[in-house]
Amino acid sequence: MTNQPAPGDEGTPQGYQPPSYVPPQGSQPVPPGATYGQPDYGQQPGPYGQHPGPYGTAYGQPSYYGMPPEPKGLSIASLCCGIAVFIGLGLFILPQIAAVVLGHLALHREPAGRGLAIAGLVLGYVGLALTAIVLTFAVAAILAASNAGYGY
Repeated sequence: MTNQPAPGDEGTPQGYQPPSYVPPQGSQPVPPGATYGQPDYGQQPGPYGQHPGPYGTAYGQPSYYGMPPEPKGLSIASLCCGIAVFIGLGLFILPQIAAVVLGHLALHREPAGRGLAIAGLVLGYVGLALTAIVLTFAVAAILAASNAGYGY
């Protein structure tokens, strides 16, 4: 009898071993036989009967191996300034300029907050355009009123 592969093993080379999982640097290895939903023998369950697993908190949220979330402060500030323009604080030109400047800074410094930064930029530029239009009509109305002769 020749060396025939077993049914279902036609595509695997002889001596093939699947790659083993290597956890990221700094993480704790999973002990063999670890359970994720139930506490180990002799351990007390966490709050509300939950047990923290090796890869998450007691509430089932992943810990992401201790990595902090990416910052989005400039993006949020740009969006807040852009929204402030339309709430009524756009009478002054400062919120529009702040929204545009913070939005451009956020695009370069915070890739995680790209959507918020773009929204702040759009609102800031629209606010600047509306302010320019309103000021143009206001100056035109003032000039028209001052040049109108009443014939006294």
